[in-house]
Amino acid sequence: MLIFEFLWITSTISSFFSLSEKLPANFTPKVLPAKVSTNLGKFVSKHRQFVLPQGKVLSTTLLPTRFLRIDWHNNDSGTNIEKPRNSQKQTVKKSKKELCSAGQEIASQQPILRKSSGWTSGTIINSSSPSPDFFTHKILRSLQDFFRFTSPIEQNFISASLPVVVVHRDQSNYEVWVNNSLVATLPTEKAAKLMQQRLTNLAKLPSLDANQLRPALVDGIPALMAGNRFLWGIEKQISQRFHKTGELLAIEWINNLRSAFKAPTLTLVEGQKEMYGVSPSSKKLSGIASWYGGYFHGRLTANGEIYDQDELTVAHKTLPFNTYLQVKNLQSGKSVIVRVNDRGPYIEPRSLDLSRVAARCLGSEIAGVVPYEAVILQSSQPKMTLKASTLTKAKPKPVRQLALVSEF
Repeated sequence: MLIFEFLWITSTISSFFSLSEKLPANFTPKVLPAKVSTNLGKFVSKHRQFVLPQGKVLSTTLLPTRFLRIDWHNNDSGTNIEKPRNSQKQTVKKSKKELCSAGQEIASQQPILRKSSGWTSGTIINSSSPSPDFFTHKILRSLQDFFRFTSPIEQNFISASLPVVVVHRDQSNYEVWVNNSLVATLPTEKAAKLMQQRLTNLAKLPSLDANQLRPALVDGIPALMAGNRFLWGIEKQISQRFHKTGELLAIEWINNLRSAFKAPTLTLVEGQKEMYGVSPSSKKLSGIASWYGGYFHGRLTANGEIYDQDELTVAHKTLPFNTYLQVKNLQSGKSVIVRVNDRGPYIEPRSLDLSRVAARCLGSEIAGVVPYEAVILQSSQPKMTLKASTLTKAKPKPVRQLALVSEF
């Protein structure tokens, strides 16, 4: 009986709204949606009497407004994603500043004007996996859709029920948001939905420790990791789309994810040490460092690779190829880890020739030539792989490898 009474009330309200839509423009009341939503919040929480068509008088209280914010679709209470306590005052968090962005030295001296729009300004793609709903759950979900107004009410309902969302901005631009924090931008809807599914599964882990979120190299590809669980690999086409090395993207996205789960972010060097699995040795060097790009971009390096000025590499006259160096700019105090893949420089007294993006990370792109100190790094962690077959292959010189968990 209560169900029919409740449906009669909602149908009456629905008829009122549909009637107002069919009225001529000069008869339509000028009522702001925000005012309607405020009055609705007061209306649904009060004790009232209703007269039914049969003449009976019922005394009842409509559902409180917080009842409409419950996510009846998700029965899992094990997630440790924090729900917003005071959603009226909640603001959308911006993603962290990009690492080693172009023109960083100039931008730091001038005010930056950016129009930051939250995820609610885009088209939200609901890719939740299909699961059987109870009849009562379907009714309550429909009520949530019925009482959906413009911001801030609409934003509160969505943020409470969709902690991980995909937002479609424009063509080839799909953003993945976690707890109102932008984590990553992907070029296809399929990839964005897959990341959404993995992050949703990650959030449901009862033993999730956000401090274990870290970047890594998995089979040579920059990746996002949760301990030894593989989350996402950044392929070459994604990094080329952003005109940025995959290593920097992996650290940025991990920092965005750590911020979304209320964990401290990593510095550039901390993220690189986690990714490359290296630690400092006792060997150091110093001198003058320059950088090269432009004319050499796309040409062969001394070790046979194609030179990419957007990769974190360096040229040195004698150090073995694939040696990692932690280089510090003595003028700016900034540091970055680079890998030796070329020979040079051959202009005295320079002893290091950095890639363009490495110079940006050090703050020496404009200066061109700066004094430096460097520490030679050594491998301290096994290489990571998702290919279990590589662990059984016989090799003359065995290399330590760590098999990863690829699925949640």
